[in-house]
Amino acid sequence: MINKPDIRSKILGELIKLSHNLGREEYHLAIIGEGNASARVKAENIRESFFIKASGTQLATVGEEDFIQVYFEPIMQLINIDNPDAEDINHIFEKAKIDKKCRAKPSVETLLHAICLSIEGVNFIGHTHPIAVNILTCSKGFPENLKGRIYPDEIVLLGKESIFIPYTDPGVLLAKRIKKEIDIFLERQGERPRVIYLQNHGLIALGSSAMEVENITLTANKSAEIRFGALLLGGINTLSEEIVIHLAERPDEKYRQELFKLQK
Repeated sequence: MINKPDIRSKILGELIKLSHNLGREEYHLAIIGEGNASARVKAENIRESFFIKASGTQLATVGEEDFIQVYFEPIMQLINIDNPDAEDINHIFEKAKIDKKCRAKPSVETLLHAICLSIEGVNFIGHTHPIAVNILTCSKGFPENLKGRIYPDEIVLLGKESIFIPYTDPGVLLAKRIKKEIDIFLERQGERPRVIYLQNHGLIALGSSAMEVENITLTANKSAEIRFGALLLGGINTLSEEIVIHLAERPDEKYRQELFKLQK
């Protein structure tokens, strides 16, 4: 049986590995202090908490000291505060820290991560700014050029549909807008979203495992490159809704979907 410290160490180790992979230079997903990552800490008989990358740290080089463990409950209180100022936010962030001696500041997107990690089945989050994705999120054709599905593995990894968020100021305002759209998506689709596209900003991948988050991010980036190329050659040829539903429900594709949560 795994004890609580072992669970914490295992999750943190997986999160660090995920962050390093998302920060790999050859992937073109994030540079310098861009992007962040988080993971839910599951343990019985203790308050729900999660790890979040500290503000200003780099995905490619983060270590244990660069992740802050915080309680969900205080962070989620920000949802009910209208226009919280910097002092309000900092007070709640400090209140939420498990290690009160930690001087690092949680990412400005901590509420966003808390909201996404609160979805059943979501245990890891990766937020990046992929070059290929941002070509489309920063284009006049957003979100149309990212809608629909264009090949089977895009359906397997990214789901039948994505969430699209118009440009919103990063931080609490963005988190509240994302919560609204997630609630609508869950009501309409009956399943968790896997990818959220942010206009003029980037990408959020939601996974049950660290590997699923990495696979979702890489697939979204590949799909963005294909879509951009298709636009140059006359337009994007999306699959019909009937084909998308058929592929999503095929037993062999569902089997592959489960495998991709654990391997590349």
